[in-house]
Amino acid sequence: MKHRMIQLLLVLAPAAVLAQTPSKVLVATGTEVITSVVNPGTLACIGGTPGTNPQGPPCSPGTTRIVFSYRNVLSNYQQVSGSAANLIQGTNNIVTHCSLDGIGYGHCWGHFVLTVPGAGGQWEGSWSGMHDELTNTASYSATGYGYGGKLEGLQIRFEWATTGPGQPTVFIAKISGN
Repeated sequence: MKHRMIQLLLVLAPAAVLAQTPSKVLVATGTEVITSVVNPGTLACIGGTPGTNPQGPPCSPGTTRIVFSYRNVLSNYQQVSGSAANLIQGTNNIVTHCSLDGIGYGHCWGHFVLTVPGAGGQWEGSWSGMHDELTNTASYSATGYGYGGKLEGLQIRFEWATTGPGQPTVFIAKISGN
């Protein structure tokens, strides 16, 4: 009897492993590239004036606060790999607001709509993080929710980082069910 029970377990154990559902957490990594500026938004230089050199600082010396509002860009993800790669391939429409100190460091936030034609839906969500204009470094987090097609009812969490001038923005995305 004891040997029959062990044999039965040896037969059923692999079947139970094979019957498990696929992972409910999918991940992807890659880089984000801004493909166009839809609207540069508005810029306020508290205590100063807007700069005229697009490669230079956004505001004149003496500025105590730099405020960006409603900057709108489109971006795409490149060199994407991982189990969630096909669920983020599309165009991300990002709106940005920032409140920075006089040298360009501070909090930025906004919302995004990432349209994924191959998945028949889109992600909608909000993001927030810190930005340093002087060194072009940043770190942002986002949470979004899927609507339509394969994205319906799913949640996405992004972490983005930019490490300096000329460096791409890298990301990791985690997708899970509700």
